[in-house]
Amino acid sequence: MHDIQKILLKRLLSQNSQKYSVLTRGYNYDDNIVFHLKQLLAKNFIKKEGNLYTITLQGIQTITTYDLTELEDKGFKTFFLGFLCKYEGKYLIKEHLQGTINFYNLPSGKPWFGEQIESALSRTFKGNTQFALDPKYFSFRSLHVKTVKTSSGEILFDDAFAIYDVAVNKTQYDHIKLKKGIHWMTVEKIKHLPNRWPEIDFCILKNDTLSYQSYTVTSNYILGGV
Repeated sequence: MHDIQKILLKRLLSQNSQKYSVLTRGYNYDDNIVFHLKQLLAKNFIKKEGNLYTITLQGIQTITTYDLTELEDKGFKTFFLGFLCKYEGKYLIKEHLQGTINFYNLPSGKPWFGEQIESALSRTFKGNTQFALDPKYFSFRSLHVKTVKTSSGEILFDDAFAIYDVAVNKTQYDHIKLKKGIHWMTVEKIKHLPNRWPEIDFCILKNDTLSYQSYTVTSNYILGGV
C-alpha cells in the first residue's frame, strides 16, 4: 500500500469522520491525492457519507497490520519551484484542471528529497514544457509563503513557492511542447482570468520585485472526482 494511503487511513483511525479538506491537508493534485482516495474507496477501506470520510472495519484491520510508529505524518509545508517564464510579452500560465472550479497559477513542480535545486529546476521545468533548460537560465526572483483556507477557516494548502525568472529565446520557445493545461498568455488575457492564485498578480500584473511575500488566501478549491 502506498504511504499516502496509509497516512489517510492513519488519520481516520486517529479521528474518524473527516471532511475532505481536513483529511487531505498537505496534499494536492501533484500527489495524486484523488487517485489514492479512489483506491481506498474501491477497496472498501473507507467510505464516504455526505461530505465526510470514515474508515471501515476492513480499513481498520488493514492499517493496524502496519507499524504506525514508523509512518511519519508531520504535516510539513509543501515546497514548490515555480516558473515566471516569459517570451515576447507572453507568460506561461498553468490551469488546475482537477478542480471543480478552474484555478490558475504559474507552472511549478516539487524537488525530490536530496535533489540539488539546480537539477530540480531543470527537471520540473521539463515536466511542464517537455524541454530541458540548463540551470543557468533560471534566476531566483522571490519566495511566496502561502496558506490557503476555506471560507470556514479550514486549511486546504500550506506551501512555500520559490519563483524563478525564465527568459527563453526564439530557439528555446520553438522547442517547448506544453503539458496539457499550460498555455502562453498575454498580460491582457491574464488580467481577465478568474480565480488566479496571488503569485500571478504579484509577479505579472503588479510586477512586484520583493524577494519575500507571506499571505493567507481564502478559497473553496476542491479537487474533482471524489
